[in-house]
Amino acid sequence: MLSRLPGQVRATLGRVRHADTQSLATRLNLTILTSVLILFANVGSGIILARALGPVGRGILTAALLFGPLIASVGSVGIADALVYISGRSRGARTPGLVTALWIAVPQSLVLFIAGWAVIPLFLRPSSHLAINPALAYLPIIPVFFLSQYPLAVLQGRLRLVEFNLVRVSAPIVYTATVAVLWRLNALTVGTTVVASLFSGGFACFLALPAAARFSTRHFSQAAATELLAYGARSQAGNLATILMAQLDLLMLAALVPTRDLGYYVVATSAAMTGSLIPSAASLVLFPTFASQSSQAAQRALARFLMWGVGGAVLLTPVILFVVPWAVVPIYGPAFTAASSLSAILVPAYLLRGTNQMLVAILRGSGSPARASAGQVVGLAILAASLPIGIATGGVHGAALALIVSAAVAFVWLLTNAWRHGRLSFQDAALVWRSDLTRLYRGIRRLPAATYQ
Repeated sequence: MLSRLPGQVRATLGRVRHADTQSLATRLNLTILTSVLILFANVGSGIILARALGPVGRGILTAALLFGPLIASVGSVGIADALVYISGRSRGARTPGLVTALWIAVPQSLVLFIAGWAVIPLFLRPSSHLAINPALAYLPIIPVFFLSQYPLAVLQGRLRLVEFNLVRVSAPIVYTATVAVLWRLNALTVGTTVVASLFSGGFACFLALPAAARFSTRHFSQAAATELLAYGARSQAGNLATILMAQLDLLMLAALVPTRDLGYYVVATSAAMTGSLIPSAASLVLFPTFASQSSQAAQRALARFLMWGVGGAVLLTPVILFVVPWAVVPIYGPAFTAASSLSAILVPAYLLRGTNQMLVAILRGSGSPARASAGQVVGLAILAASLPIGIATGGVHGAALALIVSAAVAFVWLLTNAWRHGRLSFQDAALVWRSDLTRLYRGIRRLPAATYQ
């Protein structure tokens, strides 16, 4: 088809396609590198905490750190997503979005803090009562959450990925360093770990606010508030589904199984989440990238995602399935031997979840948050229905199987809707795939010649 076009037009399309690919590749490389650093930091802190606290202490800490961020995420009403979308559309002009969002965060934080104080003791009393006091002490993370996430959303929407990734990586690195110091001083407990997490979150706020303030005016805007809440309301159903899908297994396990089994599950989850590293990083770039593209460019990007994103996830699965279960005991210690087989079940679940995140980002960036939300709600409904059955019949292993089922159903829904919304035909997709594969083949063929020059 391209061969029938005039030479000048073909050359122009080729330059545009190359620029799109190069720009997206640069953004992805930077964000993936940051995600790798975050992964190493999280693995480092996870190893220290697992060896210092043991399965029971690790389970108590997980329950303690679970509720503050969860309550903040549920009560965020989609404002962070709205900031990403609006910032991506602003084309360089200053907007009142950040200041307006921070003003909204004041009553948000107060209401959610009170709600957390009332709900946490009721939920944790059955099997994780030792986590109640540290969980209440961790509630100040709610305002810290908004003070870091809203500026981060502005940086993400503006594609200021250097500042965005610097802020993103700062909290886990500071947290891991603080935990390591406490461990070295023999002062690492559940309580001091809670303080370390609050400190690292505050450090991220210190970096994020000045970096994003350059793109914001200094006054509250009623029009901006209306726009933020309107877009946020359309995406919040999907946000709630994503949040609950990410935490529902931990919530149910915290209430229904002993803290030791919860500790095994957390370590297995930490190991299996390596499978969602690259897809999760890619989703952070795909959202603002699709928001700033024309419909024709978005079609090409969607076709490339289907080949490189989904295809890469399929090829990566057997490698991770072999490496992750083998590495659990050497890394986390023999006390977590039971987590090894559990991680093998969770690996495909998190690969699917990571791919779903990319599809959600594509739909939201294309201006269709409702379609993304519908797919996430479907996945949540399947998870909510299958988790109690899985836990009752198979404990933590049954919970892991429920994750696979829900992620697979959500993937089918999101992929179908992304294809339809992008109006992508098989002919157009095949054209992009053939072009990319031809370019890759030619690049590989040039490698030996470049080596000997």
